[in-house]
Amino acid sequence: MKLSEKLIKLRKEKGLSQEEFGNIVGVSRQAVSKWENEEATPDIDKIKEIVKKFNINYEYILNDEIEDKENNQETNQETEKTQNNNSSSHKKNKHKTLTKTILIIFLLYLSISTYKFIAFYRFYLIANSFKEENYTVSQTIESTSNISYYVTTKKIGNKIQETYYPQQIEETIKDQNGTPLPYAITYIDYDKKINYQLNYNKEQNKYEYYDNTKSAINEEEKEQLFTNKNIIKEKTLGLIPSGFKEIFLASIDPRYYYVSISNRQYKSISFADDLTKKVQLNKDYVVESANIQFKDYRGTVTFNYSYDYVPDHFKEREIEDPQEKYLGDLGINGTGTQ
Repeated sequence: MKLSEKLIKLRKEKGLSQEEFGNIVGVSRQAVSKWENEEATPDIDKIKEIVKKFNINYEYILNDEIEDKENNQETNQETEKTQNNNSSSHKKNKHKTLTKTILIIFLLYLSISTYKFIAFYRFYLIANSFKEENYTVSQTIESTSNISYYVTTKKIGNKIQETYYPQQIEETIKDQNGTPLPYAITYIDYDKKINYQLNYNKEQNKYEYYDNTKSAINEEEKEQLFTNKNIIKEKTLGLIPSGFKEIFLASIDPRYYYVSISNRQYKSISFADDLTKKVQLNKDYVVESANIQFKDYRGTVTFNYSYDYVPDHFKEREIEDPQEKYLGDLGINGTGTQ
């Protein structure tokens, strides 16, 4: 069926005159007459209007081989149905792909979290089992904000002595022989209930004694000053996740972004405190170093530890009360002496 015949059939089915048909598609009666008499052909814009206004499709109006627009509509409906099915299938496939991706990410996250839990629990179990009671610990603190010093902690039996030395030359204290002296000493005797500190007074150029038990508010707090702790173990457990709950939370926390069992190391970042941390354990799973980098003005602080806890090294050793040595006349030359 020709285009002219289809236009005549369409107009008559709708009960329209040539003028009414022309008004609907925006042309004159004469134009409609020419279309129907094959004296002219509607341009593409008018074809669009006919398709739109009379709810038919391009294939019917333009293809002379299609005789019946109803059959063509059925064909179009089947085509549309197929397209809808394809679209639905595409959406389902897209949904499956998304679900699969989420599942893979979850399984990967679960695997990493499980590994971190095993690593942290291993660190904790071994460090918590550290039982050496006689040892020395050398701790170096280096800071980009010019607060650098090193501490030597010696523990033999029930006595502990900590000595603090400055790193800066201008803060160095020396005796009359040129030997460097600490600027602070802490001494604890758990048996005799002695806990005091010696602090160097720069103005008076001598050490001053301070009894730490005087700062205790009550007897319970005073008793805590004489709780014999394993300092190496305490320092380590203070830097790694300790206890089941803390280890579990750390293992699922993405801020602990690197953990290595073989290297005995972990790295973490804290957005709230604005810092990153790297902790390294030694072969006995006690802390070897801790690097804490602040993103604000405080810069970076690095703690390095070295130990001696070989039992044979402490057989003949004893910690002497430092009062006798440092509260006497040391002939201190003051600060800055080379």
